[in-house]
Amino acid sequence: MNKPDLTVRAAYPRAGAVRRITEEERLAFERDGAVVLKGIVPLQWVDYMREAVKGLMERSDPSSQNYADEGEPRFFAQAFPWLSDDRFKAFAVYGPLKDIPHQIWPDAREIYFFYDQVFVKEPGTSKPTPWHQDFPYLPLKGEQIVRIWVPLDRVTRDSGAVHYLKGSHKWGAVYRPFGFKEVPETREAYADPPFPDEQPDFDAEYEKYDWMIGEVEPGDAIIFHPRTVHGAYGNRTELFRRSVTVIYVSDQVKWNPHSANMFNNKDLTGHVQMPVLEPGGPIECALFPRVWP
Repeated sequence: MNKPDLTVRAAYPRAGAVRRITEEERLAFERDGAVVLKGIVPLQWVDYMREAVKGLMERSDPSSQNYADEGEPRFFAQAFPWLSDDRFKAFAVYGPLKDIPHQIWPDAREIYFFYDQVFVKEPGTSKPTPWHQDFPYLPLKGEQIVRIWVPLDRVTRDSGAVHYLKGSHKWGAVYRPFGFKEVPETREAYADPPFPDEQPDFDAEYEKYDWMIGEVEPGDAIIFHPRTVHGAYGNRTELFRRSVTVIYVSDQVKWNPHSANMFNNKDLTGHVQMPVLEPGGPIECALFPRVWP
């Protein structure tokens, strides 16, 4: 692994994960499809990433999204921030999160960083995060995929904690992808998905299911499977709800550029060049670097 080519003034924190995940946490992830890892991210990394997110939001790059309605406080998002800000690269490629996936999958020989994304609900953001799975958006095939959701603020039900439907990653269903905001780019990107399943009305049947509600503190992380159904309500508080998420995959995961994958959505990934990889082959390339070992 080459040394990081950081251009930011302050050196990034050298701290790895505070602790290893426990066997109970690993089994809960396998069973429920989501689990909170308490006190695993060093707080110096949390402070470092707060500054990175602040800079990202101040720039408000054209590649970012605002899923909120006109005139509402922002529901800010941006994919692949690591390509334009080395602080995000430091966090995902050299930081504490890469210690987690190979503990989840002890049989994995290699771990790759797939992509990162920032989600911020400003105080008073009423826009919910709709119920969805991540898997139908990914040009990937395989099971050893994990998303790590790292809060930069205290997150409560009222501030927009993410709700994860326990066990939904084992249902065998992959629901049709859709855009979080109705714009032409998302309509075209997801017009012809290879997934036939229609998503149930989880709002109407919410009480029928068993949910894990991700109320967390800075220093915690949530790991979840890309087939786990999840979503969040608005931020009804006067506090920010800032998070950085990172997806890692193992060498068992293969490239699957299906007809409705995320790179078709130019509103989300128009600033990223989709790599030319062999369908069914490995994903390792400059855009998806190996981070372990």
